[in-house]
Amino acid sequence: MLPNSGPVIADSGRTTLAQSTLKPWLGLATSLAAAFMQLLDATIVNVALPSIAVDLGAGVSAQLLMVSVYVLAFACSLITAARLGDLWGRRSVFLTALAVFVLASLLCGLAQSAVMLIVCRGLQGLAAGSMSAQTFAIISGLFPKDRHPRVFGIYGATIGLATVSGPLIGGLLIEWNLFDWGWRLIFFVNIPIGIAALVLGYFHLADARSEHVRSLDLVGAVLSSLALFLLIFPLAEGRARGWPISLVLMIAASIPVAVAFVVYEYRLGKRGGDPVLRLELFRDRAFAVGAALAFVFFGTLTSLIFTISLTLQFGFGFSPLRAGVMTLPWAVGMGVAAVFSSAVYKLLGNRVLILGMIVFAGSLLTLGEILGRVGTDPSWLSLAGPLLIGGAGLGLFVAPLQTAILASVQPEHAGSVSGLLPTVQQVGSSIGLALIGVVFFSLVAGNAPAAVHDERSNYVAELEAAGLDQGIRDIAEKTFVDCATSQLESGSPMSVAPHCRSQGSALAASGPAQIAVKTAYTSTRSAAGEAFLQAQRSVLTIIAAIALAIALASLGLPRKNSVT
Repeated sequence: MLPNSGPVIADSGRTTLAQSTLKPWLGLATSLAAAFMQLLDATIVNVALPSIAVDLGAGVSAQLLMVSVYVLAFACSLITAARLGDLWGRRSVFLTALAVFVLASLLCGLAQSAVMLIVCRGLQGLAAGSMSAQTFAIISGLFPKDRHPRVFGIYGATIGLATVSGPLIGGLLIEWNLFDWGWRLIFFVNIPIGIAALVLGYFHLADARSEHVRSLDLVGAVLSSLALFLLIFPLAEGRARGWPISLVLMIAASIPVAVAFVVYEYRLGKRGGDPVLRLELFRDRAFAVGAALAFVFFGTLTSLIFTISLTLQFGFGFSPLRAGVMTLPWAVGMGVAAVFSSAVYKLLGNRVLILGMIVFAGSLLTLGEILGRVGTDPSWLSLAGPLLIGGAGLGLFVAPLQTAILASVQPEHAGSVSGLLPTVQQVGSSIGLALIGVVFFSLVAGNAPAAVHDERSNYVAELEAAGLDQGIRDIAEKTFVDCATSQLESGSPMSVAPHCRSQGSALAASGPAQIAVKTAYTSTRSAAGEAFLQAQRSVLTIIAAIALAIALASLGLPRKNSVT
């Protein structure tokens, strides 16, 4: 562990930093820098997946794991890491985890295989979760409670911006290709930022300790981690593997393990023990409803970013930079709205969450309609409007959400909340990503036959215009239909099947038929674009409906939480 030399602050929110009004803000800056890196790395990989897939030979299953293993490890470590913060000091755990995160980022950037990258992403996720588990308690200790709405609003805006900025930042880094590092730069960039945060945190980060003697609930930690693994791993792997019985059984087994965890935690608390999950937190209506909203919202947002990245790159054939720039209005709208969200919160209270989700849902429906008109090569300007408005909706929701959840939480529960709330968010992201991944690729497969059929006549016309004789045209047409359909209906619609590669090579060797192979590639890209487009429009409708459901559920929150 790194030395625990920082000043000690109790969970009551009292600060011993009266000598310097700047010191709490420097500590907050350290926490925000770490939070930004943690959440950026949850989404930045999406935009780099095409490059990673080619460089490391990663299939769809491996690509999903590169994203989901990080979030899964993040989620599994949070509750236990929060308790370790109680035991060893949150400053010490935070700085140690930050150092491990920097090391893991280096190893991710140096990975030479998909397996190595997945393993290093898991280590990165464990470190990120251990950092995040200290954040709420540290911030609570840095500032008196009357400043919490402001600072947690800043924190909420930061995590929202980090989530939606991944595609843009990832695209920029890959396009720059500094030192010919390619996709590896998205991991290497964490190193200087992490080192700077370590130095700043060592000198300015205050410690937040529990006033009560705590113990480590090993049984609860193991049961919670096992339940999450049994659920999320098969969801991430199932479709690519054809849903073998072993994965179905894992999902079924996750339910009794989760029930056993809750029962054990309840009984441990009843007999005076120290459970990692304090069920009494859920007696607070604001926390219980807010945590449920966070679970669904972050699962929805992470999933949406994942599908949009796939559609723009694999479907439309955009470069990583162009894909990132397309989503820039999203981040801009969110950043601007987050700045003004505290003022809107004062006027509307928790009803601002309803407004944010209604605006977000409307933007998604509008975006789907525009995509239906402009097709698979949309201009930046055609999508900028709904994305900007959608980002504003997100900003009006995510920044006040933290305040709505935390405003009525008692100081003695700061440590538990510090692990529990990020766990809810990250578990939601994991499950949402896995579920939407299954739905999205199923939609691509369902739209494949119609997309290939529509492109078939264009393909034949191109072959006729090129002067190919009837025999070659018939063979090429059949090969195109079979290969394009099987590719888009497969578990890996971004990769050409091996038997189709061999058929293409045989045709290309026949001299004049080379044009058939080149035209088939172009036509397959067009069919893929249409299949991805229609799948994305369906996903936008689904997520808009979820956003409206979140808005409706927000009515369960008190109209306005009081802050004392």
